[in-house]
Amino acid sequence: MINPYFFCELCETKHSLVDVVDCKHGEDQLAWDNFNDFKKCPACSGSHFYRQKDFNRLLGCGIIIFGILLVPITYGISLAIVALVDWFLYSRVPDTIVCYKCKGEFFGINSIPKNIISFDHHIAEIYEEPS
Repeated sequence: MINPYFFCELCETKHSLVDVVDCKHGEDQLAWDNFNDFKKCPACSGSHFYRQKDFNRLLGCGIIIFGILLVPITYGISLAIVALVDWFLYSRVPDTIVCYKCKGEFFGINSIPKNIISFDHHIAEIYEEPS
């Protein structure tokens, strides 16, 4: 198991959550000690988080496109195989936690709280920068 760490999108640095964290964007450095609570983000003090799979999106899209390209040759069986591969990978890949406000990611978290759900577009709109 990997040690939990936080990737701060603001300073583009990977911070271990085991040692003392020195993040120049961390507004409350003491919050790093209690990161398992996920009441607020230690980098930006945001209070909303979502979970997502820790998987390379480009690789995932490549697998799907490969299956689509093989449809004429395999008479559609390749889509069923790609769906099985997708299900297998989805069940094996761990979840990460992402802050809506700063897009900081928490990796290696053993037990993700039940109140952290998948991405919600309504909450994301609250943190969206006006254009």
